[in-house]
Amino acid sequence: MEYIENIPIYLQIKEYLEEKIITETYPLGGQIPSVRQLAFELAVNSNTVQKALKVMIEEGVIITLRGKGNFVTENAAIVERLKEEIVNETFDSAYDKLHLLKMNNQEITDSFSNYVKQKEKNHE
Repeated sequence: MEYIENIPIYLQIKEYLEEKIITETYPLGGQIPSVRQLAFELAVNSNTVQKALKVMIEEGVIITLRGKGNFVTENAAIVERLKEEIVNETFDSAYDKLHLLKMNNQEITDSFSNYVKQKEKNHE
């Protein structure tokens, strides 16, 4: 994993784990790798991984079972909310950048629609 310099590493690890959960690489109720294993895989200090997991535990995305490890929540609504937050953050950023280009809402909508159509063509 390559890290972005101006974003704390634990937040980047959190984002990485969230992606794994949303894409069901780590399914609902499934166990995630140990802190030590994640630290090795991601080439970071285990304390950094633990900090990311602590935030995710506080958010209810991950639960800890004493003596067994860390698991993805079984609550699909929490994961769906997480997905919605990521989608909204992505759209917020794009929307703000496009408004800086002096595009109005209709132009943004048309451009996005054309973008999706082009992507569909490329994947056929």
